[in-house]
Amino acid sequence: MPLRYRARRAWLELTGQSRAIYEAAEAHRLLADWITSLMAADDEVKVGIDKLRARARDLERNNSTIRNYLRITAVHVIGATGIRLQSQVRDNSGKLNRWINDRLEAGWAEWSRRPTVDGRHTLSSFSRLLLKTVCRDGEAFVRLWRGFEGNRFRFALEAIDPDLIESGYSRRATGGGNEIVMSVEVDALGAPVAYHVRRDRLSAGRERIPADQIIHLYDPDRINQTRGVTWMTSVMVPIRQLGGYIESELVAARISAAKMGFFQRVKDAMGPGALDSGSGSLSAEASPGSFGVLPDGYEVATWNPDHPAAAFGAFLKEAKRDVANGLGVSANVLTADLENVNYSSMRAGILLDRDVWRVLQSWWIDAFLWPVYSEWLNLSLLSGAVALDSRDFRRFLAARWVPRGWAWVDPQKDVNATRDAISAGLISRRIALAEQGLDLEDVFEQLAEEERLATEYGIDVDPRPAAGATPASAPADEPASDESDEVADDEERSAEAGGRATRGPGHNGGSRERGIALGGRRF
Repeated sequence: MPLRYRARRAWLELTGQSRAIYEAAEAHRLLADWITSLMAADDEVKVGIDKLRARARDLERNNSTIRNYLRITAVHVIGATGIRLQSQVRDNSGKLNRWINDRLEAGWAEWSRRPTVDGRHTLSSFSRLLLKTVCRDGEAFVRLWRGFEGNRFRFALEAIDPDLIESGYSRRATGGGNEIVMSVEVDALGAPVAYHVRRDRLSAGRERIPADQIIHLYDPDRINQTRGVTWMTSVMVPIRQLGGYIESELVAARISAAKMGFFQRVKDAMGPGALDSGSGSLSAEASPGSFGVLPDGYEVATWNPDHPAAAFGAFLKEAKRDVANGLGVSANVLTADLENVNYSSMRAGILLDRDVWRVLQSWWIDAFLWPVYSEWLNLSLLSGAVALDSRDFRRFLAARWVPRGWAWVDPQKDVNATRDAISAGLISRRIALAEQGLDLEDVFEQLAEEERLATEYGIDVDPRPAAGATPASAPADEPASDESDEVADDEERSAEAGGRATRGPGHNGGSRERGIALGGRRF
């Protein structure tokens, strides 16, 4: 900058005539307590990572809101049965090779029952544990054990406590060596090379584990951030203060419910024989339906603190709403508060939440499931646990993941809307089923199996009566009502929208809604 511009700028600053372009960058008395500094991402993390982790764990143990947040995050992202693999290997003609895909899926399902070195977890329970660890601690570390002898796939996983990867161990790059940032060894480009892990909490020795044996799960907030911090940073102070406020209100309400009182001496009312204040303290026990006699010159002064405060509920709801915003979930889901919720508002809130869950599902698939599946596939082929051509395991990597879905808020309305969208060609059945965590091929296979069983046992699964039969809702000599015709039309349209994969005997070609007829009665 030329000298004349620097001189002018200094003069404006000295005379107070210089103003920031952005109001938030102003320096005046109202913003005097807004003290900030520019620090590198790792420097910010290094200052507070251990204390943040410890306090987040304390909140999980003692705060019901935070404990519920960790629980619902694991439930909505991972689900009860985990994110399912669907192999998509194709043959030379471009069609799915069912024989190969079934073998891969069966092998993955077998390994997923006991994938950890200690054998304590299934893959779904292990995933939920890891995700809760990432939410609470900010990061999770998984070691890949190649050549593991505890299963026939020669592969297993081990979770490493973030405490064993010390934040205080750092080293500058000297003499052509790599830099170590909070126990993570990185090269000149910032890529992880190795992790320095303490063997246990008591010993000071560290083991250098190559980075290709470690999956480091964390969601960075800034560029070049090496370690992760808890996802609860923005709400930890408010939720802690709110917990203290609730505790004080509960104690005050308990005291208020006790209905305590005091004996108070009446001024100028001390007659002969009255007790003197120096003769000892007065006390009395109260029991239901009893009346006592007060000493001369005394009266009862009651104490009735008004707790909980009248605005306690409204304040608590707004405070938890702010906490929910910081955690990225709706307040109704976080607090299980469905008061004053209607279909429209509940649906809007749930859809927003589900978008967040889907983002986390996608991140989990990319960050954890794909690396694990790639390693498992390679070692399974090399060990012979999955008998396929193992010259290049990448030929069999084609797959997609089916995460859990969610039920509809109002099934009737949502089913009708989905049916209409399918009929109009605006959505496919595969997409509609995937939103509920279902797979089109699995559904069609089950429908075909039901058709086969129905034929085997002689059960009619066609809801419409056979030719010449009389509808049960109308006498034999009276035609069916218009309302019945409308219902039948609706059923026909629904069947045309839903479609069928396989037809069993007794079907006349059209797609139909499912039903069961036993002994002339329909169910």
